[in-house]
Amino acid sequence: MPLALPLVLLLQSGLLSAPRVESVSGPVQELNSPDNGQRITVSVLEEDEVRSFFSVLAERQDIPYAAWDGNYARAHKMVRILEDKGITAAKAWVVGALYVDSKLFGEMGLSYHVAPLVFVRVGRTITPYVLDPSLFDKPVPYEAWKAKLLAKPKAKLERAYFTTRFAYDPDDRTAALSSYSEESLQDMNQTNRNLLRALFMYERGLQIRGPKQP
Repeated sequence: MPLALPLVLLLQSGLLSAPRVESVSGPVQELNSPDNGQRITVSVLEEDEVRSFFSVLAERQDIPYAAWDGNYARAHKMVRILEDKGITAAKAWVVGALYVDSKLFGEMGLSYHVAPLVFVRVGRTITPYVLDPSLFDKPVPYEAWKAKLLAKPKAKLERAYFTTRFAYDPDDRTAALSSYSEESLQDMNQTNRNLLRALFMYERGLQIRGPKQP
């Protein structure tokens, strides 16, 4: 009888293909980040395109969206996937005392959060949108994404800024990067794998223990 492998292991082993959409390239616009003095070239998408790309990211079983940590590794993986589709994304960063609610872990405090950002043409307006399946079920305007991280009264913003897709963690805030470092790619893969395993074991433990008794 064949062993039934978890979907994430099939994806990692190459035995199963992830959802794909056609690669596109097209207009770009410059994104200005005064905090760190960077001007970043970013793709401009149509509304139907950004929804399609969000779905591709959200359906990836090899990205631990439910994890309590590792947003830097998730974002790095996502911008790489978008790049493979012909999309040049930036990264949006918010630093401070941030709080989000998790279905698995309840309220979580974060010192920073990062996710991919692209421009979206909405009517005659071009607006920055963030693609973050860990917080939303669709692409959302940057300001809505930022507001969610700061929604609780105890939250406190220290800084918000943008970087190129090559930045990996807050230490790269002012770095002039033109490519992915091998070290960051290795850490990205290891961090995502470790968190996927931890999530699998945690959820397995919940199934074994069953719901909490009142």
